[in-house]
Order: sequence, then structure tokens, then C-alpha cells
Amino acid sequence: MILHNTSSSLLAWEVQETGIMGGDLVMGFIGFLLKLCVNPFLGFSGIFINIINAAIFYKMGLTEGIAQNFFILSISDGILGVSSLVFSISYVLLNTLYTNGGPIAELLQTVHWIAMSSWPFSHTISFITTTVIAVVRCCCETMPLRVKEILTARRQLCAIAVFSLIGYIVVIYSFAPTKLGRITNPITNFTKTTVRGERQHIIALFTSTFLNFAFVIVVACTIILIFSLKKSSEFREKVSSASGSVEKRREKSREIRTVQTVILVATIFLVCDLPPLVLSAARMAMESSSFHIADNKMKFLTFFILYMKTGMMLKINANIFIYLSFNSRYRNIFKKTVRNSSDRKPVTINTQPQRSNA
Repeated sequence: MILHNTSSSLLAWEVQETGIMGGDLVMGFIGFLLKLCVNPFLGFSGIFINIINAAIFYKMGLTEGIAQNFFILSISDGILGVSSLVFSISYVLLNTLYTNGGPIAELLQTVHWIAMSSWPFSHTISFITTTVIAVVRCCCETMPLRVKEILTARRQLCAIAVFSLIGYIVVIYSFAPTKLGRITNPITNFTKTTVRGERQHIIALFTSTFLNFAFVIVVACTIILIFSLKKSSEFREKVSSASGSVEKRREKSREIRTVQTVILVATIFLVCDLPPLVLSAARMAMESSSFHIADNKMKFLTFFILYMKTGMMLKINANIFIYLSFNSRYRNIFKKTVRNSSDRKPVTINTQPQRSNA
């Protein structure tokens, strides 16, 4: 297969790596455009958005579990945005300015791989934090009287720290024997950086057990919260029609908005994190001796390879719109911060010499 005069194009190598052949070359260029245009923008905006999220949740106070967990989620998503931006910038430079190889191109390839390898760390925290948020909110709806005593903010933080540490140990163990190699094409004289030695079977096992189990928990909690939201909405209609206290109606309204926030955050998490889990399961199936995917069915895997990183970037950008729509405290602090920033007038310094009255 000939790929448009690519003496040093990373695209040609990526297309071959993902199994895109012949008529599927168009999908390779779609992935190229995503990395060249879409992902850099989403990475930059994700950093900016999650800095805002972290600052506002910090102002809300980290003594409450919900604010604390969303603060952690914002930090981890922001770090994921940094990794994605570095990954995308190195990719863009490799495919625009440094297409003829050389020391700088090799350095960019190394940075490219390091940025990609750092994703599992921040993504693990985001994954576990979202799971804790969903579980805590689900428990608040099913057994509200005992949740505040059992699932305190400190215990929620401990749960996130412990499970994240487990994920970190697995990731570090999997990548410990990794070595960056150099492969030179004798025809184009282009050297590319490759990663060898990582324990892919450990990562696949971790994904198929630990992360899949957490994924199922989030699905179950989301379903429970949807039914709970329906009941709460019906109860709110009855209370509003009856002679209920204003304070009770406000409290119930806040609870409903909190549930709506968690449901939407969990739903976006499920939609955007499904492709990597499916891809991991498919890779394990392909490596199994009892299962084989023909070349003409590689398009199924290619779809997830091309879009899963973009989906992760969409996820870290989407939460701010959920917070602004359904979290009144977040919205009020956000508006107040914007208003205070706009009210600050620049100090003008008079450079004209003043006349003396003497």
C-alpha cells in the first residue's frame, strides 16, 4: 500500500498500526485531522475549563464531599488535558515542520510517546473519582439517614486515594520494563520512536477487571439515580401543590439538581469511556487463540482507536456546562467571579507633569 509520498509521515505508520488498509484509508485521514485540529483545541480548552472548575469548587469549600470530589475530578481532567495538548502539539510538529526526521523529530517522537503513556495516571483518578461520586450520590438517595455518618468527605477522599494508588501500582508495573526504541526506514531514512517491552497483558487484565467493574457500578448507580430523580420530581409536584414550607421545597429542589448533575456527569463518563474499554476487550479477544478477527472487520476496532481520545477530550470539556446548568452554588460563584473580574478597572497613571502653584 502506497501512502501519499510520506517520507516521514507519522500518519502512514499510524494507519498501518491500526490496521487501516485500502478503502479504509479515509478513516486514517479522519484520525489525522482529529489529532491535527480538533484534539489540540480540546486539550487547550480542557485545561482552561478545569482550572475554572477547580477554582470555583475550591471557593465552595472542600469540607463537603460533593465539592471535594468534583475538585479532584477537575484537577485530574486538567492534567489529562495537559497530556493531550503536549501529545497533540508534538504530533502536529512531526507532521508539519519536522517531516524529514532529524534529532528534533526524534525528540518530539519521544515526547509524543511519554505524553501518551502519562494518560493512564490522570485517567485512572478521573475514572475512580467519577465512580465514587456516583456511588455516594446513589447511597444518599437509597439510605439518606446513614450516609453522612458513614461516607464522610474524608472517607470518600481515602477511597479515591486507595483505589487510585492500586491503579498507579498496576500502571507503573506494566510500564516498568518499557524501552523506547529507534527504527530507521532504509528507503526514506526516517527514524521513528517505538515503545517495546511494556506488559500489555497486565494493562488489559486491569482494564477488563478493575475498570470494567467500576464501569458497571457507575451504570447501576446511574440507573438507580434516574428512577430516584423521577420519584423526587413526582414528590416535588405534590409538595408544591400542597401547603408545604418554602424551605422544604428549596431543599428538595437542591437535591434534585444535585442528582441531575451526577446523572449527566456519569452519563458523559459512560459514553466517552466506553470505547477504550471495548477496544481493550477486543484486543484481548484478538490475542486469544480461539478468536480471530478478519482484516475486513478491523474497521470495527479502527472506529474506537480514532475516536476514543477525542471522546476523552470532549468529556473533560463538557462538565462545566453541566455545573452551570444544574449547580446553583457553582453558577452563583461563577457569575460573581466574572462580575468581580469585569468590575476591576485598570489604574491609569498620569504621566503629565503637574504645575506648581508657587
